[in-house]
Amino acid sequence: MTDFWTDVFKGFGPTWRRRLALVRYVGAGALVCLATALGAALAWLTPLDSVSALYMLPVVVSAVRHGTGPAVFAALLGALMSSLFYPPLFSVLVVQPAQFVDLVVSLVVALTIGRLTARIRAEMLAARERERQIRHLYRLGSDMAAASDTNSIYRLVADHMGEALERRVAIFVAGRDGRIEVVPGSTAPPHPDRLVEAIESLLATSSAEREETERLQLPAGESWLLCRLGEAGRAGAVLAVPLAQESREPSDEWVAQARSILNEGSRSLDRLGLTRAVKERNLRRRTDELRDILLESVSHELRTPIAGIMGSAGVLATAAPLRADPRLLELAQGIEAEARRLDLRVQNLLDVTRIRSGALLPRLEAVDPLDIVNSALDAARDRLREHRILRAVSEDLPLVHVDAVLVEQALINLLENAAKFSPAGSAIRVSVKPTADGVAIAVGDAGAGLDEGQTEQIFERFYRGERHADLAGGSGLGLTIARVFVEGNGGTIAASSEGPGLGSTLCITLPGLTEQLRKEDEDE
Repeated sequence: MTDFWTDVFKGFGPTWRRRLALVRYVGAGALVCLATALGAALAWLTPLDSVSALYMLPVVVSAVRHGTGPAVFAALLGALMSSLFYPPLFSVLVVQPAQFVDLVVSLVVALTIGRLTARIRAEMLAARERERQIRHLYRLGSDMAAASDTNSIYRLVADHMGEALERRVAIFVAGRDGRIEVVPGSTAPPHPDRLVEAIESLLATSSAEREETERLQLPAGESWLLCRLGEAGRAGAVLAVPLAQESREPSDEWVAQARSILNEGSRSLDRLGLTRAVKERNLRRRTDELRDILLESVSHELRTPIAGIMGSAGVLATAAPLRADPRLLELAQGIEAEARRLDLRVQNLLDVTRIRSGALLPRLEAVDPLDIVNSALDAARDRLREHRILRAVSEDLPLVHVDAVLVEQALINLLENAAKFSPAGSAIRVSVKPTADGVAIAVGDAGAGLDEGQTEQIFERFYRGERHADLAGGSGLGLTIARVFVEGNGGTIAASSEGPGLGSTLCITLPGLTEQLRKEDEDE
């Protein structure tokens, strides 16, 4: 049962909390008045020896809604009001022993019921709070498991602790060069250099040498709470909470409560596997960096022999002996075509690694999205020849502001992916329609479909689901390349499916040409 007034006064200071207590007592008194009015009505309708049972209701309601104090107040006030109904009516005098005994027994029962009900209420609220915390921690653990990098994990932790403390918090970590830096995106308040020096000292020492949570008092009068995050031996990060808010220092009671929340939160995060998650993301980042270096190196080395193969095949195709033999001529032309396709693949890999490292920037310009779709369909014509292409193009499509070459290649990858995993003769649907801020291009197929959770995994490098690996070969890089190209142009790409065997749809959204971008293009 929700305490309405607790929610209303949440976040207010001690003065307002005292007023909240007064409101609760006033509410209990109002309930007793209502019971008195009801008792008066009953006494007017029919003569009664006692109406003390009526006053159990305000006691129970006050205990459930407001706790022990208002319930005791309602019991005492109810006992006083019960005396009004003993003869002589509406007089507080109790003149007969039986009336006195009835009054005392009613008061004892009311106090007992009030205290028991209030205890049940307190246990219920505590259980509800534990349930909320567990649900919150479970959601935090799930979000941490899905986070793509360490900064995302720390931002989740900062949001979690900031919500618990109702304050802005910042998380500091040691960068690659050893310098202390705040996690980007965390709600970091302004922090002085002296704070950074204290955090550096805290990160450099083990938890056995210092407390888990420390209070730092700066010469300028600022004070902070610093909490270590990470494994027991050595902290991986430090969470910093400014204590002064709106130039007011918090009470010692609040600081003690904040220390308790931080200590418990740190231990809960450790149990959730914060250290392990951060290590895994760091390892994944280093692995990705090595993969990018390897891909760039191999791709670069492959381009020279591929160029030689293309040139040789082209020369062979023009040689007189081969032109006289159609079979040999077709063979030479096939070698040249496949070499060109392989060269395009290698170029895509190089572009992906360069875009990710920031060495290659897309050449953004105003483009008709229909031109991109037509060019991609034409380029993928050979792969799509066993399928029916169903187009659905909206009228009045706006121009998009993208690198047409990169987006076209991304769309080719989507079309080839649809053809690869769809049965021959099935339809591939290509739709183009405007959105609120751009254009959406969707490619739908009638293929193997996606399991729950695969809609994100299919964009990971080298990912191949078991069912898809059985249907067709491939490196598992096509959709990764598409995503990098689309996101490099400021767009998004997403997959959806009704389930296994029900096909899938991949949708690219591209940014439209705004008036500001149009003027910038004209100025250039």
